Amino acid sequence: MRVVRLTLAAALLAAAVLALLAAHDVRAWRSAFERGDARLAAQPAFAAWRASTILPGDPARSVLGLDDDRALRRAVRAYLVAERTPRGFDSGETQTRARSVAEVALSDVATRGAAAAASQAGNLLGVLVIRAGSITGGVTADDRARAAWEAAIRRDPSDTNAKYNLELLLRRTRATSTRQGPGNGSGSLGRGRRGAGSGTPGRGY
Repeated sequence: MRVVRLTLAAALLAAAVLALLAAHDVRAWRSAFERGDARLAAQPAFAAWRASTILPGDPARSVLGLDDDRALRRAVRAYLVAERTPRGFDSGETQTRARSVAEVALSDVATRGAAAAASQAGNLLGVLVIRAGSITGGVTADDRARAAWEAAIRRDPSDTNAKYNLELLLRRTRATSTRQGPGNGSGSLGRGRRGAGSGTPGRGY
């Protein structure tokens, strides 16, 4: 009987220690996100979301489901870095590399992330490519941005940012097509679609 009691006491003690360590790791991750988010707002290039945990395998990260959140934040960091990278004196090579890194990170989250995260990443991807204004694989920046925003809206129909940006793009395309006349549209966006309205678009992206 004494052995049973000792065994039970040891098990309870081990469970208590495990609970304390798990609580420590949860707090560590919460603090890591707070620090990383603060740095993201002030100095995006130096933002990081890493925690000093104790339990092997870091079960707290899995239980809290932090991998998607970290992936989104890293993608947003890459986007902000790309947006703040000037053309510089290397003919824009550094800027192009920063944009490529951001595009890969945003595309990955837009494809694999949960609905809200995927939509946010897709919206930023659209902003990134339309501001770059380059043609990739024969596809214009407008077409790539439209595809990104439409995909973002499909993943999360409540994403007002993606809806607004898509509306502005369609308005701009329709206005351009109207000025040029029938048959002289500025790409696939101007054919077979009505925009969200007429007039000069705002500055949503």
